[in-house]
Amino acid sequence: MLYSYRRKSSLTVFCKMFCFVFAAFNFKVQAQVFISKNPDYLKVKTEQNNLISTYSPTYPDTTVTDLNNFFPRNFRGNLGLAMPNYFFDSHFDNLGFRYLQSPFVVDQIVEDQIEFYRTIGPYANLSAMAGSKFLQAFKLLFTHTYKQKVNLTLRFNRYSSQGYFKKQQTYANNFYLSSNAVSSKKRVGYYFYILNNGNKSQENGGIKNGTLTDSTESLGKDLFAVNLTAANRDNRETKMMINPWLRLSAPADSINGVTHFLQLKSKGSISSYKYKDININTDDYYSSNFLDTLKTLDSSNVRQLSNELSYSLRGGKNVVNFSAGYKNEITRIWQHNENMFVNHLLVSEFIIKSPEKIKDSSQHNKNSFVSRFDVQYALSGYNAGNYQIENQTFYCFNQKKFNTFYFNFSYEKRSPDRIYNDWKSNHFVWNNNGYLPQETMHSLVGIQFGKKLQASLLYQNIFRYLYFDEAASPRQYNRTIVKLGAALNYSVVFLKHLGLIINYNYQHTNNTELIRIPSNTLNSKLFYTGNLFKNALQLQLGTQIQIYQSFYAYAYMPATQSFYLQNNFKTAAFPYVDFFLNARIRPVAFFLKFENALAGIAGVNYALVPGDYQPTKAFRFGLSWTFFD
Repeated sequence: MLYSYRRKSSLTVFCKMFCFVFAAFNFKVQAQVFISKNPDYLKVKTEQNNLISTYSPTYPDTTVTDLNNFFPRNFRGNLGLAMPNYFFDSHFDNLGFRYLQSPFVVDQIVEDQIEFYRTIGPYANLSAMAGSKFLQAFKLLFTHTYKQKVNLTLRFNRYSSQGYFKKQQTYANNFYLSSNAVSSKKRVGYYFYILNNGNKSQENGGIKNGTLTDSTESLGKDLFAVNLTAANRDNRETKMMINPWLRLSAPADSINGVTHFLQLKSKGSISSYKYKDININTDDYYSSNFLDTLKTLDSSNVRQLSNELSYSLRGGKNVVNFSAGYKNEITRIWQHNENMFVNHLLVSEFIIKSPEKIKDSSQHNKNSFVSRFDVQYALSGYNAGNYQIENQTFYCFNQKKFNTFYFNFSYEKRSPDRIYNDWKSNHFVWNNNGYLPQETMHSLVGIQFGKKLQASLLYQNIFRYLYFDEAASPRQYNRTIVKLGAALNYSVVFLKHLGLIINYNYQHTNNTELIRIPSNTLNSKLFYTGNLFKNALQLQLGTQIQIYQSFYAYAYMPATQSFYLQNNFKTAAFPYVDFFLNARIRPVAFFLKFENALAGIAGVNYALVPGDYQPTKAFRFGLSWTFFD
């Protein structure tokens, strides 16, 4: 086994958690536990242009609807493994040098998920999950603002899972510490974070025969031979950012005044990608060995430093905010030799929004509006001539019910990630492919009626699409690919206690040879919901089903951690059925879950990547506790 850890019986852990919840329910500890009802107790904003963005109230979610979905489905069968993206992605990274796009995004904390808080008092949330095949997980969030000046926030996630097949052990460990502060006179302040992500996993290359059959499905999954017997991956990254700012102007004389700022944002990051396989001679998985015929010890290291100096303006009531500046970026890469890349970029942001409500005012806005424009341009360097234009617009036409219309538009011209043009490892080598910048246009329009109904339409246009072909080598398609998508989310409760949630997603492309997606996806829940024991217990009991329309899936290449085209394996429209119980006894919430109940009953093709099957019948449970003191 690749990683050693203390194995605890799932039954033992469950009994302890059950006794803990039972005690919390039966012994009245209201005098010892403080629960704030103030909707402004927590305010938050995510890492972006921090000086011109504003904090928004974020009272903790007190519903139990998604407790059982404690981790998103990993399409390779075990959480913590590299995963393809089978849904159209509308997210753009900031312009600049990029080595590769990590396939571990769902098991990492990415920069735009880092949060800065302002709180009235301390707040903490602790969660623990466990289940079949030694699944163990722990999540922590703590934040506190000291004397309304300095805030400290810590988020920590740690989990491991053995998986159902041989050589599937995974380990994920990620955390960030963020802080923000402002002086008494609001003349100076800062934003800061340090982020660390660690992803370790064994790589088994999938099961030997690639598919299960009616006769083999009932066998223990740890009995199946796998393609790789001694391979593992270790990805690590550490990032740090410091963003001090200085107010240039005197305090505005009125609420309609304009305030000027100067800010510096410095970032540093170190990333390493290591792949090790000591049995390449006996496994006979790779067709080529360029550096060593007995073992593989491939590694890449990326170090990046960037400094951005910008001027920012904030209008009265934050109606108009503007920022413009210059950014310098230096990247060093080591992969059997060293290379350095420099970028010089211009960055600018503009935000226009409806006036903020004045405290102690009897006037309450019935609607609100915010529109953000982001423009980036690479003057010179590796990404010279690249640009990115993005607009995000939200219009809330009923704040009380949170009825919202939103529109996103983005256009990007970006040079290929380094992995497409140059790569040198034991099993794959290519140099100076000369691929041209990929151009992507994206637009999304949607409407939301509270938590009951949401609908959206998506259009994407990609020119010079980059991908990996059937030999797991990079290629570029020098024509235009069009993507269309539609999503509908509906939630309702009938007869006061019968809940129904339907999430439907439709996707279409004019090139199914290069873009592999399920055209239709359904995720639906049917459950009983109620508040029992004089509202002391909030309960949901029901079933969830997920269905992905049949499609030719991507295959996975461990050596380059990339997903590539294949035409031999086609998924089935298999019904992934779970049974769950979600409950909350304030401030404690817990869930019980029986996962993939129809495995082997509704068929044997419950894989979404060739050779990597979804978990067979599995039991999961978890506990979460919230503290306001």
